[in-house]
Amino acid sequence: MRSKKHEQNRIEIIKTIFTSPFYLIFALVASVVYYELFRYLILASNKGVFLVTVPIYSIYVLVISSALLIAISIYAVSRSVHAKFAGAEGIALSILTSSFGSLVVGCSCYAPILSSVLYAIGFGTLQVSSAISFLGVYQVWFVVSFIAVNLIFIYYQLGRIIRIGKNADRR
Repeated sequence: MRSKKHEQNRIEIIKTIFTSPFYLIFALVASVVYYELFRYLILASNKGVFLVTVPIYSIYVLVISSALLIAISIYAVSRSVHAKFAGAEGIALSILTSSFGSLVVGCSCYAPILSSVLYAIGFGTLQVSSAISFLGVYQVWFVVSFIAVNLIFIYYQLGRIIRIGKNADRR
């Protein structure tokens, strides 16, 4: 029974967040910004050609889940200014999953960036080429895992908002 009540509370919080014009507009703007970041990183690395090697709908789902996560995290921060770590890590996580997702799905656009990082931390040439090949082969699964991370953290963030609300009611 308690679990069902928590699920209803999460649904109510989602309704509260996305019936507010501010958070709805914020989520829409964030999704446009994330998609443009996506496009920019791919276009810049592919000499102006927007070429992705994963289904385009997976990119849209990643962008939307990142935008929802940042809107929910902003709501959590605004609900509890006095609480420590009031949800700011959700903001960082949504930016990271969207950015890393854009690096992974481009047609080898991540290779120069990733190889520079891997060389800097001490990887050899064969290890770097193996890592880039691994990302190329499993890039769809990386995008799916980024989406899953966003969805799991959205669920967690909603539970945190419920706990914040209970603590505020006690004061």
